[in-house]
Amino acid sequence: MQTKQPLNRAETELARYGDYMETIIMNMRWAGYLLIAIGLINWRYQNSFEKGAPIWIFGLLLIAGTFVPAVAKRLTSKFGIAVVALAVAALLVVAFAA
Repeated sequence: MQTKQPLNRAETELARYGDYMETIIMNMRWAGYLLIAIGLINWRYQNSFEKGAPIWIFGLLLIAGTFVPAVAKRLTSKFGIAVVALAVAALLVVAFAA
């Protein structure tokens, strides 16, 4: 029976970084689900496509983007995380202020 060799420091750091990026991607997917739900609720109760559609469309695009490797790589950069966080926060403010 072959025993598993312990990971060296670089492999350990890479594994930890991969786990961190997967957590970021999952959080972005949850934010996308949140935007879809709030956008559809807003669309239903405001009876206005212009008020609800941008919210759920951005949520749908955010979820789709997390499944495309090239887009997910950009989203998990520090700049991408900041842009997504600001966009989600702005859309939530719009949803509740409308």
